[in-house]
Amino acid sequence: MRRAWVLFLLVLLAGCRYTFWPLIPPEAAFPERVSVTGRLEPAGEAARAVLVVRRWPEPDYLELRWYAGDELVAERSLWVERPRRLELTFPYAEGALYRLLVVVEGRPLLQLDLGEPTLPPPPAAPSPAPGEGSKN
Repeated sequence: MRRAWVLFLLVLLAGCRYTFWPLIPPEAAFPERVSVTGRLEPAGEAARAVLVVRRWPEPDYLELRWYAGDELVAERSLWVERPRRLELTFPYAEGALYRLLVVVEGRPLLQLDLGEPTLPPPPAAPSPAPGEGSKN
């Protein structure tokens, strides 16, 4: 009977301890990630895009997609081997919203907007209910 109690206590107390070895797992290396920053500036009939590739772990294509509203206007692919600064121009006209989408390995990485979005007009003020006048 005493053995049963000792075995029961041993099983019960084992649940309160760490059950893996080593107690602190080893640190995993942080994966290398792509880092790109940039800005868009109007330059007359064109828009100038300045992109700074800050971290680029291995050579690959950097895809650039230029949109006017929802329409794809231009698309470029650049081979990048190391961090560097890129300057490009795209067609631009005042009064519309333009968007540059930077894509790496099929995933969007950065979006830059230039221009003003077309917003719907604000809703009209509600009219008073029939039979109610102005409370002024």
